[in-house]
Amino acid sequence: MSDTPIPPDSAPGVGSVPGPDTAPTAGAYPASPYPDYGAAPSAAPPPAAPPSPPEAPPPAAPGAAAAPAQPAVPGVVNAALMPLTRGPALATVGLTALVVLGTALVSAALLLAGLSMTGEEDLSVSASMLPVMMGFSLSGQLQMAAAAFGVSLAAGITLLPLGTLVAVAVGVFILARRRTATDLSAGPLGAVALRAGVESAAVAVVTCLLTGLGSFRLGDADGTTFKTSPGWILFMVWVIVFGALLLARAGSLLAARMPLGLRQVLRELGALVAVVGAGLGAISVVGCVLGALANDAVALIPVIPVLLGNLIIYLLTLGTFGAITGSGSALGAEMGIDDIPELSGGVFAWTALGPWAVLLFIATVLVAGAAAARIGVRRQRLAAADLGRAWQLPVVAFVLSLVVLHLLVPVRVSVAFLGPRASASAGPAWWSSLTLAVFVAAVSVLAEVLPAWMYANTGGLLRLCAGARPVDDWIAGRAQPAPPAATPSPLAATTTQPPAAASAPSASPAGYGVAAEPAATAGYGTAPSVGPTASAPLPPDSAGTPAPPAVAGTPAPAYAVSAESAAAPLSADTAAAAPPPPLPEPKPMTAAARRRMKLIAGVVLACVVVVGAGAIAVHVLNSRRGPEGVVESYLGLIADGHAADATAMVDPGVPNDQRLLLTDEVLGAATSRIEVVDVKAPADTDTSDGDSVTVTATLSLDGERFEVPITVRAGDKEYGLLNTWEVETSLIQAVTLYSSSLDAVTVGGTEIALEDSEYGAATATQYVYYGVYGLGVGADVSDYLEPDTTSMAIKPVYASEVAVEGEATETLETLVLDAVNAQATDCVTPPGNMDEVCPYALQSTELDSLKVTAEATEVTVDGDSFKSGSITFTTRNNPTSWNKNPKDQEWNYTFSGTIEWPEDGDDEPTITVTDSYVYYGY
Repeated sequence: MSDTPIPPDSAPGVGSVPGPDTAPTAGAYPASPYPDYGAAPSAAPPPAAPPSPPEAPPPAAPGAAAAPAQPAVPGVVNAALMPLTRGPALATVGLTALVVLGTALVSAALLLAGLSMTGEEDLSVSASMLPVMMGFSLSGQLQMAAAAFGVSLAAGITLLPLGTLVAVAVGVFILARRRTATDLSAGPLGAVALRAGVESAAVAVVTCLLTGLGSFRLGDADGTTFKTSPGWILFMVWVIVFGALLLARAGSLLAARMPLGLRQVLRELGALVAVVGAGLGAISVVGCVLGALANDAVALIPVIPVLLGNLIIYLLTLGTFGAITGSGSALGAEMGIDDIPELSGGVFAWTALGPWAVLLFIATVLVAGAAAARIGVRRQRLAAADLGRAWQLPVVAFVLSLVVLHLLVPVRVSVAFLGPRASASAGPAWWSSLTLAVFVAAVSVLAEVLPAWMYANTGGLLRLCAGARPVDDWIAGRAQPAPPAATPSPLAATTTQPPAAASAPSASPAGYGVAAEPAATAGYGTAPSVGPTASAPLPPDSAGTPAPPAVAGTPAPAYAVSAESAAAPLSADTAAAAPPPPLPEPKPMTAAARRRMKLIAGVVLACVVVVGAGAIAVHVLNSRRGPEGVVESYLGLIADGHAADATAMVDPGVPNDQRLLLTDEVLGAATSRIEVVDVKAPADTDTSDGDSVTVTATLSLDGERFEVPITVRAGDKEYGLLNTWEVETSLIQAVTLYSSSLDAVTVGGTEIALEDSEYGAATATQYVYYGVYGLGVGADVSDYLEPDTTSMAIKPVYASEVAVEGEATETLETLVLDAVNAQATDCVTPPGNMDEVCPYALQSTELDSLKVTAEATEVTVDGDSFKSGSITFTTRNNPTSWNKNPKDQEWNYTFSGTIEWPEDGDDEPTITVTDSYVYYGY
């Protein structure tokens, strides 16, 4: 015998285990995590027994290992909480908190990235927003409060970001599974649940303190404050982390205690969720990215991973002929909040996606087929389909859909303003859970027949949809294996017996399904025994396949149960799952049968495709040829500047001499044209001939939105199938131009002659499409005059009367100023000073001298008249006997006159000074 123990590396997680001929030595076992039980056995063999009565046990055989003392069984609380004082368990709690906070941090970063890409100038992303957005990612609650001028406004939004929450659950689950053997977290179900509850509570409190107590403010000190709900963060994190820890550490125990039927339904539900999540998840990501790029909404792309779960559920709702509806309560006229009209009737796939809904329905059918194949191979293969196995899955799916569709994914908004409160919500319609249950029922029924058909025709596709190993089990006629035993603990007890006594009743903990003495039940965390292991093999699983025998040196489960508590329920499940007699392996179709089937299926498929494609094509074409479609086409022509095509499409019904502005040149030269925001037709649109409907078009022009009702009349069906519509409302408006100083005005580069009216101003009335147009003067005076109004906006909410007056250009002002100063020079040059236009002070023959001291430096032109600035004249009278040395006198005058425009536009205007006035300084 050797006293040297085996190094710890030879039995990872258990410690040093002596060989068959080796006596245990002190220090060869790891220290027990519990102070009063689980102590390592003594290293020395027990002493020889003294003489005793016959009933005393015989002395130990030479070389035999001592039987370890049985420790006291710890309580559930001690078994759950004592490992939490150790480093590995505390490290698991810290890593779990890092997983939760890290996932929330990534989610918040994506949300802030989307906000920063919106392009809003008054929204600046700051570091203070990060904790609040992390809290929103974990709770789905965001609250807003604002106060201005003594008025308070409070609002809240509820939107569970299922993508983030699922990522948190998956991350915690994977971490807990990987660290089960390290942190001693395996054990009885009660102990595991209690420990998971304590750990999840600690993680929830830490997360709430870091993400739930902050807030951020927009604007100044009286700006809007945003914060999240600490209570919801605490609750959501605790629920998610607790569920993930419990499933990771005791999922097999929970499955073992379930009835076999419920266990099978949950397996099928998991297969359905996996296929739907993978298929519709990929479609959601691709579709949302393409839609965001096509609609210039790139800011939504970073938010897609955060709301991926919500998108999948909404897409599944629409793909199974469900609908999205909205409802709300009005506050009153003071807030302008009313029910949501666009969602009150339900948004279906064909209304939300248009013709792309066909692709969604095709994808839903493909997902249903893949799910049916995956579910079918997880059922026991029978000689014939058994529809009695098809109703359980739809029932469970219907119950879950009531919770998910109507409690988790709806978006809810509440607003409180001056006391009254309004609320609104949007989510799947009430009947969507029924349509989803019908979809699952169809998948469940299809699962009874589709795997056999796929195996006979496309075996590779079956393995791709369902997995290679489940298909092999299904082909062999085996039921799916039962859930494995709980994850072994590193301190699990092992049974050690001498080889000769292997058949004797064991005092070690009972294995899975192995009878044991109740008094010999090992405690949670018991130290391993010494010597070779003689554990009995596990019982057969639900498929009748015996479990592999125990291997010497491998740890037993981390806990032990008595024979009554372990064997009884498992025996019932095993008996319930006993397989029928083996079925022969299914045979693929013969070549001839496959050809016949392919021919029949091809003919049927071709007919279905032709009929379906025709119906889809007619539906798609009619949906695009609806009243809103023809209105969009008409508005698109105007928005693109094609006035001639728009006029040909809808005759405005005005005289030709008033259509001078309904041209491509004028509309194309518009500084701003309409933008089509939305076009809505009534929900009950009738396509019968002769009927008219009113389509409401929401337009944007020059930064302002307005609604325009447009009447559309149904026309004769084209080819007897396709709808036709004719727009009756022309999007034009009359505009009256008038001027008192101009005889022509240009609109968008087109000259409109103004005619004199009895009111003194020249006017003209023309029709023009909605838009903003530049204004100008006639070409013959364009060098000398410019309009005082440079543009006009033609909108339904404005009176279309525009006054345009001419303002002098620098060229004209120079001409007038030169004419004024020339006249001033003539007035100081005798005999020109005697002209009537000259100042009265200059009209004298007794002046010794007269001159212009300061010429005019400015003129004011008003239409065809003008007035100059101050002109300074200096005169001196002739000497006389009583005034031999007269002094100079200064006179300030201003000139006025007229401007005559020549018939020929190439000539300069004629400037005539007609009068002079004393200048009084204004």
